[in-house]
Amino acid sequence: MEPRYGLVLCSQFLPGEDSAVRFAEQIEQVRYARDAGFHSVWATQHYLANPFQYLHPLAVLSRIVPETGSMRIGTAILLAALANPVDLAEHLATLDIMSGGRLTVGLGLGYRAVEFDAFGVPRGARLRRFRDNIDLLRRLWTEEEVSFHSEALTLDAVHPVLRPVQRPHPPIWLAGHTDAALRRTAASGVPWLAAAAHVDRDYLRRQVSFFRQCGGRQVHVLQEIYVAETEQQAVDGVRTALETKYRAYRKWGQDSVLPASQRFDKDFDELRKGRFILGDPRQCRAQLRALVADTDAGDVLLRAQWPGMPHEQVMASLRLLTTDVLP
Repeated sequence: MEPRYGLVLCSQFLPGEDSAVRFAEQIEQVRYARDAGFHSVWATQHYLANPFQYLHPLAVLSRIVPETGSMRIGTAILLAALANPVDLAEHLATLDIMSGGRLTVGLGLGYRAVEFDAFGVPRGARLRRFRDNIDLLRRLWTEEEVSFHSEALTLDAVHPVLRPVQRPHPPIWLAGHTDAALRRTAASGVPWLAAAAHVDRDYLRRQVSFFRQCGGRQVHVLQEIYVAETEQQAVDGVRTALETKYRAYRKWGQDSVLPASQRFDKDFDELRKGRFILGDPRQCRAQLRALVADTDAGDVLLRAQWPGMPHEQVMASLRLLTTDVLP
């Protein structure tokens, strides 16, 4: 069975860029994805995301609901340990109502000290807060009375009334890189959202195998992709933008939980091997098929833009992607 394809928005703008103009370009991308038959559209999250102007994903998704047609909308991902679960449950339920029951909720633990510090989450409490918040999301969406007490919040026999359209609640996916994260996700019975471009293909296969050995079932993947007339044009077209993005990832410490072989401190031509799908339509089609074969992914979320990339260049790649690459 062919996977469903989604478009991941790049709501990350460089300092000095007109963010209103850049966001208007993203609206055009959403309309194109809708008309081209994409199954879904996704927004991502980080706070205090220097060097980028990083739009809040829930606000982005709220704005694009009228543009999405029948596409699903989703978060890939929200940092669940930072949120107040009552606020998050009501915000997400509102989005599900606004979209007519088309929301998927991708959640992750996070890794940046600046974010945990800003929200007052002690490093030693982040995993407990993450688990508690996910459990409370479900309870606030489904139970008639909820009680919960921790150092972070108190719910004393509250009666949630706001419910999402989807029953029992919107689908929840969990992201993560480490074996511990994959084991937790498998044990929870929810799908794993793999960031395919953050590791090389051999290591991704190893992660997928480990997840399934732990009892995990469904895998979805998020993949960086750019299509041009030739491989050299594709590599030259994205080099600066992807270097900027992954330089920030290195600074943030995103690869610190990965083995040394998977770290991002490599020359771009070395880093891109086995991680990014870049090339002409034939090459991208083959690499995409290999990715699907390696993961048996149900959904493949494609990010086709990175900070600083001109909109016209993004649209040219999307046109090739939809006419010459995707089934």
